[in-house]
Amino acid sequence: MRRKRDVAEGQLFRKLGPGGGIWEVIAVRKDGMGTQHAQLKRIDDPKTLKTLSVSALLDSQQFEAVAEA
Repeated sequence: MRRKRDVAEGQLFRKLGPGGGIWEVIAVRKDGMGTQHAQLKRIDDPKTLKTLSVSALLDSQQFEAVAEA
């Protein structure tokens, strides 16, 4: 069973595994097929950006949400 959750700008996620780092969602968009993608910037190196599908970002084996301080 899939659980649908939303991702919003400003949310923080930790990439699991060595050298993963913490990433902030800076934009969420849909592509032409309707798939949502999140653009992320690395907190410790804001010039490093990546774009992932929201489903990959919500995969608990790849990322975990970080509680904001």
